[in-house]
Amino acid sequence: MGYTQDDNLLIQSYFTLGLLMELNNQKFLESEYFKNIEFQDTIVKANLPSYGIDNQGTLMIFLYVTLVLSKQLLSEKFPEEFIKLNTTIDQIKISAVSTYKKDKDGIDFIRHIRNSVAPARVEFNPTISVTFIDENNSNEECKITIALKNIGIFLTQLQLLHRKHLITCVFEGKNK
Repeated sequence: MGYTQDDNLLIQSYFTLGLLMELNNQKFLESEYFKNIEFQDTIVKANLPSYGIDNQGTLMIFLYVTLVLSKQLLSEKFPEEFIKLNTTIDQIKISAVSTYKKDKDGIDFIRHIRNSVAPARVEFNPTISVTFIDENNSNEECKITIALKNIGIFLTQLQLLHRKHLITCVFEGKNK
């Protein structure tokens, strides 16, 4: 298979995320297999059940893979989908405040969330919300807060965008 390096990275990252989500969906941490398996890292084995698979760290990994690693590639191939992503964030956000001059006519939510995730400038209010903070050297700042109960709406759209890329550009397209 002649995948580009970008495609290969996206494929592998997406499949790893998919595995984590399927393990979570199947309640892997409650399974007899998990209870009986030996881990090399006993700290992970002992503590993972209290954190779960679907946790803040997983959200950050998901957003890093789906926004930071792939934004340039996917935004050029699917610009309409990125407009839809911005509309979704606008609809599900609790609040959004920006002092960026570029945002005077409207906030580019995806750009700011991406710029927040890359250096991990994200604050969690456990079980309530997540706030993405994008700051620059000119003292401009954008804060976007989304209820955790609604973050799945955004993540599902990101997942569908990645699936579209995999199906149309990788598996059915140039790499038959």
